[in-house]
Amino acid sequence: MRKRLRRLIKLILPTFIMEFRGRVLYARKYRAGNKRSDLQFANKSPKEVFTTIYRENLWGTCEGSDYYSGSGSHDETRLGVYVDAVSSFLSRFPSKPNVVDLGCGDFNVGKELRAFCGEYIAGDVVDLLVDRNKLVYNEMEVDFRSIDICEDELPIGEVAFVRQVLQHLNNEQIMKFVNKVQIYRYLIVSEGLPRKENFVANVDKPIGDGIRFKRSRKENSGVVLHLPPFNLSHISNSVLCEAMEGDAVIRTTVYQLQ
Repeated sequence: MRKRLRRLIKLILPTFIMEFRGRVLYARKYRAGNKRSDLQFANKSPKEVFTTIYRENLWGTCEGSDYYSGSGSHDETRLGVYVDAVSSFLSRFPSKPNVVDLGCGDFNVGKELRAFCGEYIAGDVVDLLVDRNKLVYNEMEVDFRSIDICEDELPIGEVAFVRQVLQHLNNEQIMKFVNKVQIYRYLIVSEGLPRKENFVANVDKPIGDGIRFKRSRKENSGVVLHLPPFNLSHISNSVLCEAMEGDAVIRTTVYQLQ
C-alpha cells in the first residue's frame, strides 16, 4: 500500500517538488547523524575519533578494501578534477617538490600524485591505517607516519596537502594546525563548502565524522582558513579547482605562505 502511495505521489507532484522533498529528508537524516556523532565522540582525542570512524565504517565501505576514506577520496569525478589540478600545479616546479600529505587516509588520492613529487611524507592519526598503507604501497617510496596534525610537530616539506580533513575537526583543533603551517612554502587545502557565496564561514562544531555543511537549518558553513577566527597569514591564495556535490562544492585552494 505504501509503495503504491509513493508511486501515485510521484505521478501527481511536479519533479521540482519531489527534488525539494528529497533534499529536506536528506538534511534531516544528516542532522540526526551529526547529533549521534557529537555524543559518540565527546571528549575523545583525534586518534580515538578517527580510529573509531574507520573501525565502524562510518564513511562507508569499499569492496576489497579493509579501510575506506569515504566517497570524497574515491568518487572518480571529484578525484579526477583534483588530481588533474594538483598535478598540474606540481608540474610547474623546476624540480619535483618534496611534499607532506597531512591526513592521507587510505592513500587512494595520494597514490595518483606520487609521480609528481620528490620526497613524499604521508601522515595519518590512525596507527593501524598507517601500518596498512606501509604494506599496500611499499613500492611507492612513501614515508608513512603516524601524525596528529593538531598536537604533533609537522614534517618538513615544500608543499603540504590537507584534503577534506579540517572539516571534521573543531575550531580549537584547526587553530592549533594553522599555527604550525608556516614551515611550508605552499599549503593546498580542500574543503566542502556551501555553493552559495554569502555563507558564514568557520562555524564551530565538535570533532567527528560529520562536517559543518547542513548541520542545522541555521548552520550551513565550511572551513575557510584565511577568514576569522583562523586568519591564516599568507602571501596569496587562489582556487585550484572545484567539484560540485549536490548543494555543496569541494573547493581546493592553494595558499602561498612564504
